[in-house]
Amino acid sequence: MSRVWTVVAKDLLQTSRDRMAAIFMVLMPLAFTAFLGVVIGGVEERYPVAVADRDASPQSRLLVRELRRSTVVVVRSKAVGEVDAEVDDQHVVAGLVIPPGFGAAVEAGREVELTVVRDAGSAAGQSAVAEIRRAVEEIGAARRTTSAAIAGVAAVLKGVDSSLGPSSSELTPERLSSVVADRLEGLPSSAIEVRSVEAGGGSLAVPSGFDQTSPGMIVNFILFGLVTPAGALMLERQSGTLSRLRTTCISRLELITGKAVGMFVLTFVQQVVLVVAGALGFGVGYFNDPGALVLVMVSLSLLVACLGLLLATLFQSEQALIAAAVLLSMGWSALSGAWFPLEITGPTFSAVGHALPTAWILDGFRGISLRGWGVLDVLPACGVAAGWAAGFLGLAVWRFRVGEQR
Repeated sequence: MSRVWTVVAKDLLQTSRDRMAAIFMVLMPLAFTAFLGVVIGGVEERYPVAVADRDASPQSRLLVRELRRSTVVVVRSKAVGEVDAEVDDQHVVAGLVIPPGFGAAVEAGREVELTVVRDAGSAAGQSAVAEIRRAVEEIGAARRTTSAAIAGVAAVLKGVDSSLGPSSSELTPERLSSVVADRLEGLPSSAIEVRSVEAGGGSLAVPSGFDQTSPGMIVNFILFGLVTPAGALMLERQSGTLSRLRTTCISRLELITGKAVGMFVLTFVQQVVLVVAGALGFGVGYFNDPGALVLVMVSLSLLVACLGLLLATLFQSEQALIAAAVLLSMGWSALSGAWFPLEITGPTFSAVGHALPTAWILDGFRGISLRGWGVLDVLPACGVAAGWAAGFLGLAVWRFRVGEQR
């Protein structure tokens, strides 16, 4: 085992002396995270909500107008039969149906229920429900205040309210405010209950700002950073360094293990730096569940280490390896949702993206930061990454054996 750690220490020392590697592995992802996060976060985001008004009363139209003035949601008017489909297809984060008789119930002070359908577990859906509740409270308070004011003024003008005396000459702003307050307390208020119903699907909230760019740049630049360790391993194969090492007491298994562990440690340390910077510098909720976070980070490092071993055995020139690493990191990052959320794409693009392990890893990172995922929630993503890593490792070992036989 000591020989394995000797190989690991040698590779880490060699990488630490490469200043360009530090720039590409730490400084560039942080710079891209900050720049893109500010750009994306600078755009005012309002969550789309489908609203079907079956009542068409003044009160229901007032509720819709209040929602249209919101800075949290944007109203999309839909037919009743379209609301559930809009939520299921992730075109909106929530759907509201205003039932017939809503306005009459509000006027009469009777109980009435509004049902909001939202994505299961979606933070955006929860925000939409909270905003609908706020709008309901606003129109309820406005109705009661207006009715109380009208009733209070009418009482004063008719000389009914004995608190003002028989003469309207005693009317003052303070007295009028007191009458309005008394009338407000006595008015019946409609109990408008907003009930939240979860739709199937359990989709992620659409990430934005640093929640989008921080995990995206972690995956992007860890893939891109494969150039350094994989390139060093390829050069050692070409120069005969690995063959000379095999003449010592180190076995093939120990050599491959040492190389893989070196890449694993390197990428894991890179993740630690970027995750801490994302949490402390950009406010991303990586530490909502440290156990789940470590599991996702280990899965990504394992995946990338095995992929790096495979790339080092596939190419015979540094230029070809660099080109392959760039194409792979750019292609996988774009398809996996590192550059833009897969939630805003169609189901076909999202399905293609999730054919890659990096899309699952990104789901794990964002699930932890946006939905409060725990260890059990990230296990499917880690399982997919581990399966790909096992395949890469098997191919790399086979390529090493074939290369030695030549």
